[in-house]
Amino acid sequence: MKFLITYIFLTLYLLTTGHTQTISTKSLIDSTLAKKITVSGFCLCQTTLTELKNLDSELQEVDVEEMDLCKEGFVQDARFVNRKGFSSKKYPGLIFQKNNNNDFIGKIRLTKDFVGLLPDGTPIDMKTLTAKGVLKIYPKFDTWKSRGCSDYWNLSNDTLSFFVKIDKSKKPQYPVDEAYYSEKPIEGIDLVVSCYSIIEKVNNKYKQLFDDPVFYVDSINVTRVELQQYQPTEIAVVTVYKDTNAIKLIGEQGKYGAVYVETKKFARSKYWNYFKSKSPDYLKNVPTAESDSSVVYILNGNVKAENFEGELSKINDTNFIELSVIDKQTLSKQYGVKDKDLGIIIKVKHTNQIPKK
Repeated sequence: MKFLITYIFLTLYLLTTGHTQTISTKSLIDSTLAKKITVSGFCLCQTTLTELKNLDSELQEVDVEEMDLCKEGFVQDARFVNRKGFSSKKYPGLIFQKNNNNDFIGKIRLTKDFVGLLPDGTPIDMKTLTAKGVLKIYPKFDTWKSRGCSDYWNLSNDTLSFFVKIDKSKKPQYPVDEAYYSEKPIEGIDLVVSCYSIIEKVNNKYKQLFDDPVFYVDSINVTRVELQQYQPTEIAVVTVYKDTNAIKLIGEQGKYGAVYVETKKFARSKYWNYFKSKSPDYLKNVPTAESDSSVVYILNGNVKAENFEGELSKINDTNFIELSVIDKQTLSKQYGVKDKDLGIIIKVKHTNQIPKK
């Protein structure tokens, strides 16, 4: 698996090296949207980190508490660089967080030091702002939300979120005691938007950021930003097309390559659907794709203990020979496998054409 992930990033490097392209979003953001995502004169997806550094040479990188995410960091927001930002004494109360894949600012955090105007022109002082004050300004922000693993409730719309610290000593925590929390101070405000929704206007048929390859995950076209939500352990197969092969496959937008990623979940569903069509006995013993954790697959005599999903998903009518099911006793006696209930014996031809990990 480590080799596979290294291969993915090496391939992306080879596909993208040597091509540069600069895209300005200033002409792509209409005035209505610009007003909605601008605070203190800084507009998301127009302002860049380079511009900020030119404005203030003392801009410093700082840690950011992601109030809408789990403290441990397992959950990520692909719209910006999580938990890292930039601040300066020149712009008190503002922390700028860069987009994951380019120089644009994708999120601005307003801290306790912020005194100024919200995007709609409402003046606030963060040191005195409470949830009640937010609901007075935005009466439609009446739904208290939290990811569950977060330490904060939030009142929000699609671009603006106000965070209130959850009192862990208050029992029960659910349903939310709105009267209690409405008196609590706002600890932070996030202004955030997906720059991809703006940048994609310069592209054609496929989702594609700048000169990236065209990516697919489980047959769905995604961007490199969206690809980042997947962990390496979730990936079963990566297929890369370059140059004319990619162009033949998807057209001119494939000039920087095409990358097809198949997750283990997708691969499992794929081979399960195929195997059940070939063997009623298999379907009887493995009634759902998720239930195959109790069985072990044996491909041409080789026991597949882990990371086999991509290999099995390559089996089709061109190489399939037969499939049979053996019981626990036979499985233990013939293959030495004692921790599975059944064995799925699969025979295929041209095994050298089925990639192994």
